Amino acid sequence: MLDLVIKGGRVVDGTGAPWFRADVGIAGDRIVAVGRLAGEAAKRSIDAADRLVTPGLIDAHTHSDLTLAIEPRASSAVAQGVTTQIAGNCGVSAAPTVGGKPYYGPLDPTLTDGLGCDWTGFAGYFQRLERQGVATNLASFVGHGNVRAAAMGYDDRPPTEPEMAKMEALTEEAMGDGALGMTTGLAYIPGSYAKSEEIVRLARVVARHGGLYASHIRNQTESIAASVRECLDVGRKAGIPAHVSHMQPGAPRLGCAHELLALIDDERRAGLDASCDAIPYTIGSTTLKSLLPPWACEGGDAAMIQRLGDAAARRRIIDDTNTHGAESGGSRKRTLCKNGDWHKIWLASATRNANLVGQDFRTIAKARNQDPYDALLDILIEEEGKPWMLAEDVSEEDFLDIARHPVGGVISDGFSLHPEGPLSRGRHHPRSYGAFARFLRRFVREDGKLSWEQAIHKLTGHPANRFRLAGRGILKPGTFADVAVIDPDRVAEANDFSDPYRYARGIDWVIANGQATLEKGTLTGTLAGRVLRFRKGTA
Repeated sequence: MLDLVIKGGRVVDGTGAPWFRADVGIAGDRIVAVGRLAGEAAKRSIDAADRLVTPGLIDAHTHSDLTLAIEPRASSAVAQGVTTQIAGNCGVSAAPTVGGKPYYGPLDPTLTDGLGCDWTGFAGYFQRLERQGVATNLASFVGHGNVRAAAMGYDDRPPTEPEMAKMEALTEEAMGDGALGMTTGLAYIPGSYAKSEEIVRLARVVARHGGLYASHIRNQTESIAASVRECLDVGRKAGIPAHVSHMQPGAPRLGCAHELLALIDDERRAGLDASCDAIPYTIGSTTLKSLLPPWACEGGDAAMIQRLGDAAARRRIIDDTNTHGAESGGSRKRTLCKNGDWHKIWLASATRNANLVGQDFRTIAKARNQDPYDALLDILIEEEGKPWMLAEDVSEEDFLDIARHPVGGVISDGFSLHPEGPLSRGRHHPRSYGAFARFLRRFVREDGKLSWEQAIHKLTGHPANRFRLAGRGILKPGTFADVAVIDPDRVAEANDFSDPYRYARGIDWVIANGQATLEKGTLTGTLAGRVLRFRKGTA
C-alpha cells in the first residue's frame, strides 16, 4: 500500500521535459511510481487536477545557516515550495565559529539575537539541527570568511605560513564533516583582504574531497569581468568546479551579463566545469557597512566604529567612495553613493533608529539635517555596525540572460524566516518570502520569458545536478519524495518591500521526504527535513 498518491496532476518532472498527466505514488520517503495508479491502494490521496506536480524547489543560495538554528520550521521557505536549502554562501557559514561565536560577515546579527551557539565545527552544527529537527533539507558550504577570521582575525594582510596551515586544517575538517565545498565573499571583510593565491590553496583542499567552489566575487561594477575571471582561474588552478554567485552587474556595466556568460562558455569549452546564478529582483540587500571601503573595516566592528568617529578617517572614507565607488572594494552599491543616488538606498534594520527603517537615505539625511554620508556613518556608529540595507542597482535584462542560460541558476539569496518572534524584526528583503513565487508569476505566467518546464528545471533538477544533491530535484521512481503541488494560475508573492513578511500564495502542498510540510496552503510545522552531508562527490 502506498502512503500517499498525488492524483491527476500535470507532472513537470524537473528535467525540463514537457509536462505529462500522471499520478505520483509515495511510500516512506521515496517516490515509488509515476504513472496511472488508479488501482493502487493508498493511505492518503491528494487531488492535483489543474495543478502542477513538481519536485520540491531547491534554493541553491540561502543564508539560513543561523536562522534555522533559531526557528527550524523555515516557514517563509516552505510556503513557497522549498524542500531543500543550500547555505554557507558568500563566504559566511555556521561553522567554524570564531572564538565560539558566529561569524556574520555581511549578515544582520540582530536577526539571531539570543542564539545559543553550542558548536564550533560542522559536526556540532549539523548535530544541533538534527537534534532539534528542521523543516527543509539543508546542505552547506564552508565560508572562507569563517575560516580566515578563525585563523587570523580581521587583519588586512597575507596569512603567515602557520595561519595558512590553520586555514587549510579548518577547511579539511569542514569537508570531512560534510560541507559541499567552499565559498568566498571577496567584497566583505575579511575575504576582501585575501589574495587569489590564498583562495587557490584552500580550494585545493576542497578539490581533494571532490567539492565545489562558489564566490561572491570581488567586484560587480567596472571590473566585474576581471572578478569573474578570478573565480574561474581559482577553479582552473585548483582543479575544482567554479560557480559565480549572483552574477548581476551594477552600474556602469548594466546589461553586460551576456559578456560574462561568454567568458563562462569559453572556459567550459576549455574543460572547466563553471556556472553562475542570479536573483529575480532589481533591488538587493546586504550589510550597511559594505558601503565603506574595506580598509575602513579592518580589525572588526570595534575598530571600524572608532575609525568612523575620527574626522580625518571619515573624510578619507568619503573621498575614497566619491573617487572609486565600488572599484576600491566593498559592495557594488558603493557606486550608488558615488553617483549621489541616495534615494535608491534604504535602511532595512536598526534598533536605536528603528523609526527610520524603510526610509531611503536622501529622506533620512533630511530628517537628521545631515549630509547623506554623515547620516550613513553616524547610523553605523549608533547601531554598532549591525544594520542592513536595501538598494536598487541591477537590471532584469541581466537576470533573464543568466536565468535562461544553460548553466545559469535562479536563487533567493534570502533567509528562512518566520513572521513572529526574533526573525520578524526589521524590514528585510521580500525575497525570503517570495523570490520563487515572484519568479514563477512575473517571468513565467505573466511575461512568458521561460516556459513552466524551463522554470521548474531551474528551481529543481538544475541545482540538484549542479550541487550534486543525489536523489533530489527530479520526479521519478527511486528519488526522495520531495514534491510541490503548485497552482499555475495563482502562484505569486503576496509581499512587497513595504510589507515583506507575507507568505506566498498558490503553493497548495509541499512534501519533504514523504511528509507534508504544507497542506492545502497551510503550514503543518512538520520537521521533515534532513541534513545532507557531502560525501565522495554527492550529498
